[in-house]
Amino acid sequence: MLTLLVLGMSALTLGFFILERRPSTLAFLRGPKPVSYLLGHEYEISHQTDAGQLEFEWVKRYGPTIRIFGCFHEEVLMIADPMGLQHIFQSQNYPKTRDIRLIAERVFGKGLLWATGEAHQRHRRALNPAFSTQNLKKFVPLFQETTLQLVQKWNARLEGNAAVVLNMAQWMPKITLDVIGRSAFDFNFGLLDGTADYNELYRTMRDMFLDSKSSSTVTVLYDAIRRRIPERFGFRMYTTKEDRRLSAFLSAAQRAARNILLRKQEVEMPNANSDDDKDILSVLIRATKHNDHRKKLHEDEIISQMATIILAGNETTSSTMSWMLYELSKHADSQTRVHEEITILRAQTGCHVSLTSAHYDSMPYFNAVIKETLRLHPILPILVREADEHDTIPLSILVKSKTGSLLPDVPIRKGQRILLHLGAYNRLTQVWGDDADSWNPVRFIDEKKEVVIGMYGNLATFSGGIRSCIGWQFA
Repeated sequence: MLTLLVLGMSALTLGFFILERRPSTLAFLRGPKPVSYLLGHEYEISHQTDAGQLEFEWVKRYGPTIRIFGCFHEEVLMIADPMGLQHIFQSQNYPKTRDIRLIAERVFGKGLLWATGEAHQRHRRALNPAFSTQNLKKFVPLFQETTLQLVQKWNARLEGNAAVVLNMAQWMPKITLDVIGRSAFDFNFGLLDGTADYNELYRTMRDMFLDSKSSSTVTVLYDAIRRRIPERFGFRMYTTKEDRRLSAFLSAAQRAARNILLRKQEVEMPNANSDDDKDILSVLIRATKHNDHRKKLHEDEIISQMATIILAGNETTSSTMSWMLYELSKHADSQTRVHEEITILRAQTGCHVSLTSAHYDSMPYFNAVIKETLRLHPILPILVREADEHDTIPLSILVKSKTGSLLPDVPIRKGQRILLHLGAYNRLTQVWGDDADSWNPVRFIDEKKEVVIGMYGNLATFSGGIRSCIGWQFA
């Protein structure tokens, strides 16, 4: 049924594109030729063995500002230029596209990742106190306590064995969900201690992206069609397996969030109203009672924020930790150097003293390892935006046009779809040196960059500007 539906809708969509097609504004830009008029580069990008390798090669060949194609021969601007990214990050005129916002609503509800404009500013104002540097520092002992619990689990498995295989992709989501539950909601999900009441939530998160890299040609076209028709109709025509998994997560997350919220309101309401109690849920509850409408949240919005924190916080942090341990397992010299830093620090503090955030900051190589992991393995390597009005995007790396001219900027028209390729920026040789594709944490030690973007370490991993990741320090 889906195949027939897509074939019919593809013919209609293609006909509409031909009739409404406007003169190209990106024709002067170089870029790869699409292998298919219908699929453009979308199928190729979504079916790579190693995510990003195709785009990395394009950037090496054509530069960090290029023209690629979406389905139905739609022109798309792909940009990894530092100044270009910064320009878009800092502007209100490049919102998320309609389809991305609708997906965010289906996954998280109407929370921070869905909101735009004034609603987005209101959500951030309400959440800022919970994610302040000072507030997050008090969670450090809790992080250590949960980590110790995990280490004890691993040691128990090692007992009596010369070696065991531990699957980090299974263990990391458990510890991060427990940490998020305790620090964000003052609630124990119990995945490490075996008392889990929310195995349904854990299972839905684990299975959400099982075949996200294996969409068929029909599914790729179907997703492209849904971008071009009325949004509610587009997602009601036919639901894919991914649609059903996303819906299952939202239902499970909302049930868990409502139960946690009810418990907080009934059992700990006096503490939740105290300004001294700054776990994230307490801050959100206080936001429902705020007199300033610019900082006020409604209960349904709290549920959406909780779902956002549960999935976005868990998936990003657990994946990054898995990648970091993977890189350390491949690079024994880095592993040894991190171990030496920790040994020196523990010789100064003693083995039973809880470390503070200042202690962690005092280990330069350990922090460099974190940054290098985030650079090589950004969890969300591509952001999709759309120009709200005509604009000219300035560039720090001159773009070579088809005629050979070197251009300092790119003019775009209202409605232009743009891929912000954070992963490609994180590997630009013009920013990171000739070894940009290689593991080298030392690059972050006492090294100053000419360009400064993003929230952390000159990286684009946490985005930047008005829509930067509010939880980057928590992660």
